[in-house]
Amino acid sequence: MSAPITLPQWGMGMNDGEVIKWLKAVGDPVAKGDQLVEIESSKVNAEVEATADGTLGRIDVEEGRVVDIGTVLGYVLEAGDSESDLPEIAPIRSSAQASVPLVPATTAAAPVAATKGGKQIVTPRARRLAKEMGVDLAGVVGTGPSGRVTEDDVKAAAAAPAGGTTAAAPLPESVVPVKEIVRLSGLRGTIARRMSESAAIPSVTLSTKADVTDAVAYQRQLVGEWRQHKIRPQFQDLVIVAVARALNEHPVANAHLIGDEVRILDEVNVGIAMAVPEGLLVPVVKNADKKSLLEIAQEVRDLAKKAKSNSLSIDEMTNSTFSITNLSSYDIDTFDPLLNPPEIGILGVGTVGEQPAVVDGEIVVRSIANLSLAFDHRAWDGAPAAEFVRSIARLLSDPSWMKA
Repeated sequence: MSAPITLPQWGMGMNDGEVIKWLKAVGDPVAKGDQLVEIESSKVNAEVEATADGTLGRIDVEEGRVVDIGTVLGYVLEAGDSESDLPEIAPIRSSAQASVPLVPATTAAAPVAATKGGKQIVTPRARRLAKEMGVDLAGVVGTGPSGRVTEDDVKAAAAAPAGGTTAAAPLPESVVPVKEIVRLSGLRGTIARRMSESAAIPSVTLSTKADVTDAVAYQRQLVGEWRQHKIRPQFQDLVIVAVARALNEHPVANAHLIGDEVRILDEVNVGIAMAVPEGLLVPVVKNADKKSLLEIAQEVRDLAKKAKSNSLSIDEMTNSTFSITNLSSYDIDTFDPLLNPPEIGILGVGTVGEQPAVVDGEIVVRSIANLSLAFDHRAWDGAPAAEFVRSIARLLSDPSWMKA
């Protein structure tokens, strides 16, 4: 009996994955639990494991293809099976490509007709590029093998005149010497796709200031208290615990937008955007509302260390319900954070610094934090979103509840 190798779903926000590298060749022995193929999805790499002992019988999805969750990537032949026992290769369809008949990676691919069953054949990369450039593939003539539409065909269609009008000439290649080319592939490519998805969401950003004088004083107090734990408190630790409580007070903020459903979630899992040399990762503090300030701080330090060493697990990177991005160390006051779909909100933390303020009719120096909440206006309206960010500001202004 042959065992299918299926692309699993690693988190609610995962719809598809790209086959990065096959770790076994056809004919190689396979043991249950062996890592078979490396997949990239949701800004993280992970491996699909074998579910049975045997040999790798066939590879159905070659490296570089993006396919939907649930797609059969290949098969493991169990003892006594042969290639003749394998089912026929089924066409696949993903959000990034149309149905394309697959050819086993171990055999030479015969020329593929430009259409199959009346459907145009387009390479996966060409289809993604067409989506990014807004090119209607129906009018693109393929110049690839047997008329297949390629990336060059899409670029040519984008530069061609539309409707007989004169189109602007494409920009010429720069004559300045190129020092380095960074391709949008791997993690950088995933980030590019995710940011394109996020930019298409009708989002609104609300900015406010919070008087965090008492919170900053509490942060200084914790320096001595946490010395025994060998950890130094950061303002972001206080923000995370305040956001977790605010999400409990405003359940509508702790939601995902899936299709035409706003799903209010039963766990408070806060994603923390972290910069790494290759781009940006968002590890997740699970059940943040049930953890103490110290526990959150310790977990964030552990996640940051793993992010730098590229050792985050799938579980540590998935199922966030709301995210925080912090640019305060870069002296950025306010900014428009991009949403991390399917989440409907993200908090941007800007500079925290001393400013003059009027208190009881007198000018005094106070510590002021800049907060920016971006929200998906399809799922959330301005008034409740404003109440939510105001709650975060209130919780940070009086941190006495954090000491309980």
